[in-house]
Amino acid sequence: MGMDTRFLQYPGSGARTAIYNALHGPNGDLVAVVADMHINGLLSPQQIEEAFSSLRPRAVCVDANVSMPAIVTTLMQARESGACVVFEPTSVPKCTNVLSALLVIKHSHAVADVSSLVHMITPNSLELQRMSEAALELALVEGVPTAATVSEIAKFHYSLDASVIRNLLTLFPLFPTVVVKLGEQGAAVISPSPRNATRPIIRHIQPLKPSLVENSSGAGDSLVGAILAQLHTRSELVSPDGSLSLAPQELDTIVSRAQRAAIMAIESMHTVSDRLNPDALNKD
Repeated sequence: MGMDTRFLQYPGSGARTAIYNALHGPNGDLVAVVADMHINGLLSPQQIEEAFSSLRPRAVCVDANVSMPAIVTTLMQARESGACVVFEPTSVPKCTNVLSALLVIKHSHAVADVSSLVHMITPNSLELQRMSEAALELALVEGVPTAATVSEIAKFHYSLDASVIRNLLTLFPLFPTVVVKLGEQGAAVISPSPRNATRPIIRHIQPLKPSLVENSSGAGDSLVGAILAQLHTRSELVSPDGSLSLAPQELDTIVSRAQRAAIMAIESMHTVSDRLNPDALNKD
């Protein structure tokens, strides 16, 4: 596949290879899953620092399976190097790890404003809900939008649940761009207005329909990977400070193209479709 394997780690005896066992229903939907991702927690801050020094990435993704020191180190290294950070929440129990990391940075690294450290998050609706609740509990955001504000926006996005709109607005001061994976309902997106960065714009990206459903495992990760691939290959989309420099329409195009990767995963018995390639993402 052409992937760089220089930073693959071999921890040695005692470490357990990551395992993901999924049970699917006859329609391909996920019924239950048992996973062991403990080995990801062995990634050390020193290894992350070495990777940043060697690769000098413009965009980096950190998921909630790695340890708290690893998340903190990734965010601080990205801040110093001007890399865009995308956080993949992974699961409801783990999705708040990034919030805890932001608190550590705020108090232990004397970074007063942590709202510029994570540029995009990619939760599903359940993870979005939990992250919104936890951000309020930890006082990382100041409050929830009024019911009137949510209702006004919902008039233009009647297909989006009001709770999704409320949670997007709640987290916007902390995470300027959020792509919510809504499964067969597509995706919800919030990002800053080009004219006023403090004003959010919410959109609903309509879903693509698979020709058949074989297996839903890997669809969300394929979508996130496709977003990252587009950010990586188009460096002009990332500002020198790591923030995203793209209009809402450009972001919507990126998410729509990334949905193709998710559809390919759904249509395949593999978690990542063997049909996935750069050309499949670049077609309009």
